[in-house]
Amino acid sequence: MARAFDSFQQRSCQEPQPPSNFRMLVITIAGFFSAFAYINPTQALVQNPFASLREERNDGIHLAVHPQCGPLGGNTTDVNAGISLRSIKTIVSFGDSYTDGGKHDGSPLDPPVLIPPGIEAGGRSTDGPVWIEYIADDINARFMDYAISSAVVNISLWPDNPFPRDFLQQMAIFLNQSNDLDPKTTLYTVFFGINDWEDSMIDGDHLPEAAQDLLNQIQILASEPTNGRNFLVTDVYGRGTHTASGEAWKQSIFDGLTAFHRGTNVPEPLNVAFGDFSRIWDGVLGSDPGYQAFGYTSTDSCVVGDTTAGSCSDPKHYFYWISGQVILSQFGDRKVLTMPLHRHPSNETMRIMADYVEEVLDKCRID
Repeated sequence: MARAFDSFQQRSCQEPQPPSNFRMLVITIAGFFSAFAYINPTQALVQNPFASLREERNDGIHLAVHPQCGPLGGNTTDVNAGISLRSIKTIVSFGDSYTDGGKHDGSPLDPPVLIPPGIEAGGRSTDGPVWIEYIADDINARFMDYAISSAVVNISLWPDNPFPRDFLQQMAIFLNQSNDLDPKTTLYTVFFGINDWEDSMIDGDHLPEAAQDLLNQIQILASEPTNGRNFLVTDVYGRGTHTASGEAWKQSIFDGLTAFHRGTNVPEPLNVAFGDFSRIWDGVLGSDPGYQAFGYTSTDSCVVGDTTAGSCSDPKHYFYWISGQVILSQFGDRKVLTMPLHRHPSNETMRIMADYVEEVLDKCRID
């Protein structure tokens, strides 16, 4: 390019000058390529936080476990009974902080960009998009998020929980909007259980009632006026810990989805899917195959406080982003949960959660 431009300058000393508009075109083209050569990669990442400028996808973090597919009607397993992800044009999500995109009314989310010293990317409890955002972006679907941090299924079951946030409230917001969504191309996702399971340690085992309340909300969504037909439920209640009550919670929901797929207690048979994230948590936090097999260098949290000050130097390879603890305060003869600061997955972990669900929907299909 430089030689051609020098040659043009030499000829211009001997030949008549080209028209002024031609000179302007040459300068404009040269300026364009000059500007393009100095694009800041960081700026490009801010413009499209879903895309990675690295050659290595997701900073090298990848699934080292995969869904364990099985049928409906038996023990809890990964399964997809009728959902075609390629046909989905809208995703409506309910849940807690693992699904909370920063807005709680289905409106467009703020960009998932982290601005230090803040630790929430656009209001999310992670340093990038949440898992279901990735799926919506992968299929170019509209994303309507109603999830909110600390939510349980039904707050009335947990009297010592100081955070009045639940699935029922999210449903009320959604239903009051009278959204006109095509049942055939809309996917409803439901992801609860973490906070319910922890609350059960304080207020007693009301997980059976919580499971039934969750199924009741799906029944409502499947009825007039919404007429929902596609439902995905995901779970990771203990995040590496398994208890009899937690497994019973999962099984109750799984049995309910089986009944819905058969047309029981719903206007017509539903397309349902279940994805068990515990396979990721068990694989990372346990020895089979262990965190290094996923590409992680640590199972810890990168951020240890409410700012990025003092955070780890390698956030792209940490399993968690925000550290967590549960603070119990004594009030008379009762212990009350006053500050639940759960560990929240890193951006890279959110990506492989999305990958896991996409594998469930693709590889665990049954008639």
